[in-house]
Amino acid sequence: MKSCTLSGPHAVPGGRRWLPSPRFPNWGLWTNGEARCAMLGEGQLLMPAATRPGAVIGCPVKGFASPVLHVVATLMRALCSAAGQLQRAPVASFVRLARHRGRRIAWEAQSRCLATVVNSADSKDSKTLALPSTARYNEIFPQGSNPPPEELVNLARDHLTRHDLYGKNTDNSDPIAFELPELKGATLDEHFHKLGTDCAEPYLRFAKEFACASIPLKPKRWKRQSGWTKYYPDGRPPEKVAAPDEEMLCFDVETMWKEHPFAVMACAVSPTAWYSWLSPWLLGDPAKDRIVVGHHIGYDRARILEEYDLKQTRTGFLDTMSMHVAVNGMCSRQRPTWMRFKKNREERERVASQDPDQGIVELLSNRSMHEEEELWVEKSSINSLRDVAKFHLNATIDKSARDDFGELSREEILEKLEELIEYCAADVSTTHKVYQIVLPSFLNVCPHPVSFAALRHLSSVILPVNESWNAYIANAEATYHKLSASVEERLKGLAEKAAELNDDPEESWKNDPWLRQLDWTTKPIRIVKAKRKGEVDRPAANQKMPGKPQWYKDLFTKNVINLTVRNRIAPLLLKLAWDGHPLIWSNKHGWVFQVKPADVDAYRAKQMTEVVFDDSEPTLRDDWGHSYFKLPHKDGPSARCANPLAKGYLNYFENGTLSSEYEYAKEALEMNASCSYWISARGRITSQMVVTEHDVSAATGGVTETREAGEKFQGFILPQVIPMGTITRRAVENTWLTASNAKKNRVGSELKSMVKAPDGYCFVGADVDSEELWIASLVGDATFKIHGGNAIGFMTLEGTKAAGTDLHSRTAAILGISRNQAKVFNYGRIYGAGLKFAATLLRQFNPKLSDSETMEIAKKLYANTKGTRTTRKTINKQPFWRGGTESFVFNKLEQFAEQDWARTPVLAAGITQALMSRFVSKGSYLPSRINWAIQSSGVDYLHLLIVSMDYLIRRFNLSARLAITVHDEIRYLVKDEDKYKTAMALQVANLWTRAMFAQQVGIDDLPQSCAFFSAVDIDRVLRKEVDMDCITPSHPTPIPHGESLDIQTLLSKGSEARLDPSTVPDPKLAPKLDDIPYEPRTPVMQTLQGHSENNIAFIKAQIANDDQELLDIAKDLRKLDAPPKTRRVSFTSAPRYSHPWMVPLDDPIPLAEAIGLGYDDKSQKKISWPKHSVDVISKPNVSTGSL
Repeated sequence: MKSCTLSGPHAVPGGRRWLPSPRFPNWGLWTNGEARCAMLGEGQLLMPAATRPGAVIGCPVKGFASPVLHVVATLMRALCSAAGQLQRAPVASFVRLARHRGRRIAWEAQSRCLATVVNSADSKDSKTLALPSTARYNEIFPQGSNPPPEELVNLARDHLTRHDLYGKNTDNSDPIAFELPELKGATLDEHFHKLGTDCAEPYLRFAKEFACASIPLKPKRWKRQSGWTKYYPDGRPPEKVAAPDEEMLCFDVETMWKEHPFAVMACAVSPTAWYSWLSPWLLGDPAKDRIVVGHHIGYDRARILEEYDLKQTRTGFLDTMSMHVAVNGMCSRQRPTWMRFKKNREERERVASQDPDQGIVELLSNRSMHEEEELWVEKSSINSLRDVAKFHLNATIDKSARDDFGELSREEILEKLEELIEYCAADVSTTHKVYQIVLPSFLNVCPHPVSFAALRHLSSVILPVNESWNAYIANAEATYHKLSASVEERLKGLAEKAAELNDDPEESWKNDPWLRQLDWTTKPIRIVKAKRKGEVDRPAANQKMPGKPQWYKDLFTKNVINLTVRNRIAPLLLKLAWDGHPLIWSNKHGWVFQVKPADVDAYRAKQMTEVVFDDSEPTLRDDWGHSYFKLPHKDGPSARCANPLAKGYLNYFENGTLSSEYEYAKEALEMNASCSYWISARGRITSQMVVTEHDVSAATGGVTETREAGEKFQGFILPQVIPMGTITRRAVENTWLTASNAKKNRVGSELKSMVKAPDGYCFVGADVDSEELWIASLVGDATFKIHGGNAIGFMTLEGTKAAGTDLHSRTAAILGISRNQAKVFNYGRIYGAGLKFAATLLRQFNPKLSDSETMEIAKKLYANTKGTRTTRKTINKQPFWRGGTESFVFNKLEQFAEQDWARTPVLAAGITQALMSRFVSKGSYLPSRINWAIQSSGVDYLHLLIVSMDYLIRRFNLSARLAITVHDEIRYLVKDEDKYKTAMALQVANLWTRAMFAQQVGIDDLPQSCAFFSAVDIDRVLRKEVDMDCITPSHPTPIPHGESLDIQTLLSKGSEARLDPSTVPDPKLAPKLDDIPYEPRTPVMQTLQGHSENNIAFIKAQIANDDQELLDIAKDLRKLDAPPKTRRVSFTSAPRYSHPWMVPLDDPIPLAEAIGLGYDDKSQKKISWPKHSVDVISKPNVSTGSL
C-alpha cells in the first residue's frame, strides 16, 4: 500500500496498529498515541475515535479522487479540536452524515433530526439538536436510517413556524461518547426480544407447562403437623418434607389477620402432589428456579421467610389477579355500571330460581336492559378471587370460612383445622383453574417477552429498614397527639360551656346563629321515687347524661368524649364565619353562609354559588329574610364543602375571608392540615410487616425473640405489590406507591426516608424525565418521522423555562398561572381530560374568575393546544383536531383508541376487553382509552428498563437488585463497590429504551437531550431528591445529602463507572442469548400510518388553523380524487368549432389540434382521421387561451 501520510501536527507516527471492527466490514481502528486526523495508504481516511484516547477511526475510501480526499481531510482537520474529541454540533452532523458505508454514502441526504434539516436551510444562527456521537449511533442503530421525505420536513418547518418555535434551538452540548455494551441483534427489537426471552426463562417455560398441567385430587384428610407435609396422589402415606421440591406451585396462605400478619397455614399444589403447611414458614431452596402462582401473590410472598434477604431468590411469583386485570379489567368509571349490572343479574337469577312467575322475571329483565346493552359488562369483572372465578369458570366460591380466621381464637382454629385447611386448598385449586385460563390470554394480549419478564422483578421488590423505623412511628404518633391535644382540649371546653346554656331559662342559645343549629332536645330526667320513709327521690340508673342536650350526648361514644376538628360540630363551636356571615350546615349543600338581602348582589357578582333548599330542610327553606351561598370548593361549584377546617381553606383564614370569634381557630385549622397525612396513613403505616433477623429463626422453628426498645437491628418490608393492578398495567400498592414526599408542615411525611440501605449498600436510581409527556410527543413526531417535528415534541426536547418555550411555560402564559400549576393542566389534558376539567382546575387556582371567564380561558388553552375539533370526511373519515400544538398527538392517540384492538406502539400490549371499541358504544370512555394508550406505554418503558437492567446486572456481575418502582421512578439496592457501574448501567438501559421507542415509531435516531437520565441518584435513604433534608414536625433532624450525577459526571469517574466488556459473567447467571430465535414483527405504528396518513393533505389539514385554508385543502383533495371525465368522439367526422379562439387551452397549439384533428408531430404528417370511436380525456382546470 502506498503511503500518503499527511505532514504536520496531524501526522501519525510509526508503530501504528490496525484493529478491524468485529461488526462493520471495512471499518477499524488505528492506534498509536497522539494523532488527531491523518490519511494513510490508498485513500485511508482517519477520524478521531471518541471511544479510546489516542486512537483514530479509519475507513477505506477507495474510488474517491485525490481532490475529494484532500477536501475531506481538510474538513476533518478543521473539525477536530483535540485527540478523541469533536467540536460541537457541526462536527456531530458531519460525522453523522459520513457514518454510512456502501450504498449509504449519500451524505447530503442524511439528517439527524428536525432541527438540523429545518434550520440549516435558512436560519442564520443554525443549530442542531445534540445527538450522541457517531460511534454511539452506529452501536444503537447499526442498520442506519433513511432521511425523512423533503415534503414532510417542509411541513414540519411550517408547523413550527406557526407556533413561534422554528429556529429556537437551545441545546449546544457536546456529543457524548463512551463505550456501550454490545447490541444483541441487528435491530433494537431483536435486541430486546432476546433480552426479554432470556430474562423470562425458565419462568415462562414453567408458566406455560403449569397452565397445561392437571393437578392431583385433593387429599381426603389433612395431617396435623408443623412444617410442610407432602400428599402423594398414588395412595402413599403423607410425608413430612423440608419444603416443596417443585419447579411449579400454586400457593395460598391464611392469616389470623386480627391478631398478627404472619401466616398460620398454607396450601400448595404442583402437577405431582399436594402440600400443606402449619409451621415453620419455609418455601425451600432460594437458589432453585421455580414459579409460584397465586391470586394477589404479593400478600402470600410477604409470609415466605426466604424472601427476607438482600439477595434476590430465583423464585418467580405469578399473580393471577394481575393477569386478569390486564386482560379483563375495567377502569374506575366503569365500575359503578358493572356493580349495578352484577346486582341486577344476581337478583334475576335468584328470582328465576325461586319464583316461576315469568312476569317477575321479565320485569327484572326489562329493568336491567340498559346495562346489558353495554357489551363490555360481559367481558369484565372486579378482581377478587370469587368474582374472577365466577367470570372465568362460572363457579361460585364459598368464602364464609375466611371469617373464622378473623373471629376465632387459636384453640378454636385448631378445633376446625381440617375444615379450614380444606378451605385453603379449595382456593389453591380454584386459583390454578383460573391461572390455566388467564395465562394464555395474557400472553396473547401482551405477546412481547419483555412484558412477562419484567413481572418477576416487580413482584420481588424489597425495602430495608432499621431501628429508626420504630422511632419514626413513635415520634409521628407523639407529635400528632401533642398537636391535637391542645386543640381538642379547647374544643371540649367550648362544648362544656355551650352545654351549660341548656340550663339558661331564657334559652339564649336560640339567639346564637351557630348554636341554634344544634339539637337541644333534652329528655326528662327519670326519677325513682322513695319507697321507704327517710329515703328521698333519686335519678333512675342507666341514664346517659341526664339533663344534657342531645348534641352533647352524641359526642360520647362510650364514656369518653370524641371531639376533634373533624367533627361537624367543630365549626359551630368555633363560630366560623365567611366575610363575617355565620356558617350554616345543610345536609344537601354542605357548609353555606347566610347573607342579608343587601349583600346578595355582591356575592352573585363574585360568581359564588347560591343555593335553594327543599322540603327536607324546612327551617332554611322558609328563611325568606336571607340568601345562602356555598363555600367555594376546589372541585368546582357542584362540590360541597364538608369541613371548612380542612387544609384547603388555610389560605382563606390567612387573608381574613374565613374567620372566628376565637384566635385559636386558625391554630385548629393548621393542626388539622399538619396532621392530615398521618391521620389518613397511620393505619397503613403501623400495619407494615417488618421482619428482622431477630424476629424469626428457622433453627428454632419460628420462635420470636424479644428485643429491647432502641436496640439496633436490620429488617425488611416486602411491599405487597400487585404488579399490574390497573388496566394500564401500572403496579398498585396502598402505602409505598402512594407515599408523599417529606414536607415541613406534615407530620409523618418523612415515611420514604425511613427506608434506609444496610451498611455497605446504597440506593441507585433515577426519575424518567417527562416520561409520558415525551412518549406523547414522540407519537406526534412519528407523523413527520423526525424528532421534534411537531410542536409539543419540539417543546419537550428543546423548550426551556428561561426562554418560555417549554410546554409548561406556554400553558402558564395562556392561563395566567404559575408554571407548577400549569403542569397539572398539561398532564390532565394529555391523559384525555376535557374543557370541564380545565375550567374546574382553573377556578381552583383563581377563585375570583367568573364562570364565563373561566370557560373562555379554558377554551383558549384548548384551542392553542389540542386545537379545533373538525369534521371533514373528504380529508379524514373520522373527526380530527387541527391547528394546535398537540393536534398531531391527539389525532394519533385517538387512532390508537379507536382500533378494533388497541395496542401500545412499542411492545404491542393490548387493551383490556372492557375497553375494546367493539364492546363499547361509539365515543364511550374515550378519555380512559386515550389515558390507557399513554400510561400503558409508560409501563412498556418501565418494563424495558427493568429487563435491560436485569441483563446488564448479570452480564457485568453487579451486586444489585430492584428495590421499588413508583410509576416513573426506579430504585435499585446496590453494593457500594458497584454503585457507579450500576448508575452507568441505568444510563445505558435508558438509552436503549428511548432508542427502542424511537425505532418502533419509525425514527431511527435519538436526540442526546433525551438519551440519558438528567441525573442518577446515589443515596442512603429513599427520597425524591438527594438534597432533601426531610425535616418535618415529627423529624426535626436533617438527613445527610446523597449524590446526584449526570452522564458527564458519571463518565469522569473512569474505571469506577466503566462497564468493562472483558468482564466474565457468573456462569450460573450469565445471559444466554445466542440460541434465541427471532422473527421480525411489523411495528404497531406502521399499521396506523396507512389508516389516515396516506396523503399529505391530512397532515396539512392538521397544521391548518384557518377555516379557509382547510376549505382549500379539501377542495384540492376533491380534485385529485375526482374520477376522470370522458366524452365520446364521432368516428365519422371531427368536431366542428365555429369559434376556435374560444377553445380552452393550456398553451398555444396548432390549429389542427385545437379543432380536434389528429396530427403526428414526429412524422410531420398531415391530418389523420380516426377510424373508430375513441375516448378523449378532458383535463380538469385548464385555463383559457387564444390562438
